[in-house]
Amino acid sequence: MPDPLSHDETALIARAKRMLNDSVTDLDQATVLRLQRARAAVLSAGSSWRWRWVWTGGLAMATVAALTLLLWTKQPVPDHHHSPLLEDMELVMSAENVELAQDLEFYHWLADADTTSG
Repeated sequence: MPDPLSHDETALIARAKRMLNDSVTDLDQATVLRLQRARAAVLSAGSSWRWRWVWTGGLAMATVAALTLLLWTKQPVPDHHHSPLLEDMELVMSAENVELAQDLEFYHWLADADTTSG
């Protein structure tokens, strides 16, 4: 905690306040108007700067949200609807393999004969 002001410092501050207040009351009307216009210009410039940052931040957030949504919805869908059995059936049932389908019992017998002889 800072040390309290000494008596001399307190007197100096009081005297400075009094002098500043007296100097304000002694200003002419033109100077007061000029100071008020300058103050208003600074305050309005500060608020437009602040709004510019608000709009920029909002635009940046909207862009990030749109990109996130776009990338999230464009995820590749895995192909789980194809089964190997269906693909095999398509190969067997194709017009080229009709003879294979007709002689299927022979191929089963041949496979069984290979396993029993070996």
